[in-house]
Amino acid sequence: MKKIIVWVVSIVVVIGIIVGAMFGLKGSSSSSSSSGSKTTVRLGLMTNSDGQYLAAIAQKEGYFSKYGIKVKTSTFSYGIESVNAITTGQLDIGYVADFAALNRFGSSSKSSLKMFAKLSSSSGSGNKLYVAKGINSLSDLKGKTIITSKGTDTEYVVARTLKKAGLKSSQVNLVSVETGQEALALMKSGKASAVWASGQNAEKLAKTGKFSVLTTQSKITSPTLSFAISNKSFLKKHPKAAEAYLKAINDAVKLVKAHPQKAAAIVAAKLNVPKSTVLATLNSENFNINFDSSTYSSLKTIYKYLDSSNELKHTYNISDYVDTSALKKAIPSASIADN
Repeated sequence: MKKIIVWVVSIVVVIGIIVGAMFGLKGSSSSSSSSGSKTTVRLGLMTNSDGQYLAAIAQKEGYFSKYGIKVKTSTFSYGIESVNAITTGQLDIGYVADFAALNRFGSSSKSSLKMFAKLSSSSGSGNKLYVAKGINSLSDLKGKTIITSKGTDTEYVVARTLKKAGLKSSQVNLVSVETGQEALALMKSGKASAVWASGQNAEKLAKTGKFSVLTTQSKITSPTLSFAISNKSFLKKHPKAAEAYLKAINDAVKLVKAHPQKAAAIVAAKLNVPKSTVLATLNSENFNINFDSSTYSSLKTIYKYLDSSNELKHTYNISDYVDTSALKKAIPSASIADN
C-alpha cells in the first residue's frame, strides 16, 4: 500500500513540474516582462530628442509607474535605429520621425511595424543649416560636401534643400554619417561644408565660430513629425502597456506646457544636458498627441517623394502601418482621423 501511495505522489510531482515548466516557457516568450504587478516595456529613444526628454520627465515624476509599467530605455543616434531594434525583437516601443518610418516600411513587404500615435511636430526653427565660410546662399552649395544620413529625416531635409537651391544630388558631394559626433568631426576638420543640426550639436557648431546659419527647416520644408512605433505582436499582446505609455507621455506633455522651466530642470538634471538646450528643444516642438487628418496629409507628401524617387522597394498603403487602438483608449479626446 505504501508503495502505491509513493508511486501516485511521484506521478503528481512529475506532472506538477511539467506543467510548471510549460507555464514558465510561455511567460518567457513574451517581448515584455512583468515585475510584480508592473509590465516592463523596453523603450528606444533618439539621443537629445524631445522624445527622450518626455520619457525622462515621465520617469522622474513617476508617470510610468502611475499607470502600471516599468520602462527600460535605450538611446540611439537616430530614431531609425530604434525601429530596427523593434524589428529584431530587442525593443517594444520606439520613437521615430516621419521620413525614417515611411522609408523603413518600404524596405520589406512583410513588416509588422505599427505607428500608434503622433507625439509631436517640430516648428522647424530648431533645425538649422550650418555652413562654412564663403557659403552665403543655397546656390553656393554647388560642388560642396554636404552631410546627410541615409534613411533618416535628415536625408529628406537635405533632398528638399537641394530642390530649393535648384541643384541635383550629382552637383554636390553627399556624405552619409551614422552619428552626430561623426558629422561634427567632418565639419570641424573642414572635410564637409554644410550640415543640418539641432540641440547640442547645433550649439557645438556655433561655439566654434567657424560656421554660420544659412537657413532653418521651416523655410525649406514642412515640420518633422515624430511617432510612437511598435509592432503588431506587442500591441496585440500588451495593449494596456501601450496605453499606459501614451498616458504617461501625455502627462509629461501637460507638465511641459504648464511648467516649462520645471520640465527643463528635470531633464537637465536627469540627462546632464544644459537647461537652456532643453528649453530650446521643448520650445521648438508642438506637443499634441493625436493621429489627425493633417498627420496623414504630411505622411502622404513624404510617401509621394519616396515613391517618385524610387526609394521604396515595396509600395504600400500608409494606413496598413497605423494602429490607433491604444491611442483611442489612452487619450479619448485625441483627434484621430479615419483613413
